[in-house]
Amino acid sequence: MNFKSAIVRGEVTHERIGPSKHSFRYPMTFFAFNLSELGKLQEQASLFAHNRFNVLSLRDQDYLHGDSDPIRKQLNRLLPAEKEDEQTLLVTSPRYLGYAFNPVNFHLRVSDCGELRQAVAEVNNTFGDRHVYPLRNPKQTGKATWTAHCAKKFHVSPFNNMEGEYHFTFRIEGDQLYMGVDLHRDGACVMKTWQQGTRRRLSNAAISRYVFLHPFDTALNSMPRILWQAAKLYYRKKLRVYSRPKPQSPATLINRDQPLSNHHVI
Repeated sequence: MNFKSAIVRGEVTHERIGPSKHSFRYPMTFFAFNLSELGKLQEQASLFAHNRFNVLSLRDQDYLHGDSDPIRKQLNRLLPAEKEDEQTLLVTSPRYLGYAFNPVNFHLRVSDCGELRQAVAEVNNTFGDRHVYPLRNPKQTGKATWTAHCAKKFHVSPFNNMEGEYHFTFRIEGDQLYMGVDLHRDGACVMKTWQQGTRRRLSNAAISRYVFLHPFDTALNSMPRILWQAAKLYYRKKLRVYSRPKPQSPATLINRDQPLSNHHVI
């Protein structure tokens, strides 16, 4: 199976179960880039560019270690390099007219037969920090579903402390793509989040529909949505606010208090 780079139209959902219930759902357009195709995508979609400005652009330095090395090379520092029968999909939102903020990106190592071999969840917070969760051996729990879990090690929402464990769910079935991240604490799920959508071949026509019909789905509206929901939690739900702790984990690849380093290997 050859996973062509695609534009994905779907939705994102957050459901806070405790200590106070709160949920929201927004339409969302995101992208699944086959990293082996980045150098050739401009030939089929002139509105897209790699490492230069365009309507949509993907820049290597926006990901992982934040340096100028190709994303695949940066990823290889965290996970073993691709095998001959593997492809790497980057699930993200590229820069839209030069701007993007991605709360989470997923790097998926998928075999030619559609098996999820490895994954990295790359998390960015609004404080300028970046952390990665390498998931080296996802467990297959269904025909096209894989799960993994790891301890929470990174401050994201000011309304959650550092306690808990993330439970990841990935589903890759036909043109459908699903990524779920649930936060568990003391044996119970306290927050559920997921994004899902239908993949369509990346082309100028697909990009044009995204740019003109859904310009606020992701790039231009992610930060306003975050701030709006945070205001609701603070003023309406009266949730406790936790200050940002200084990052302690070596998996925090970018710490706003320190200069960038190219030497993080996990």
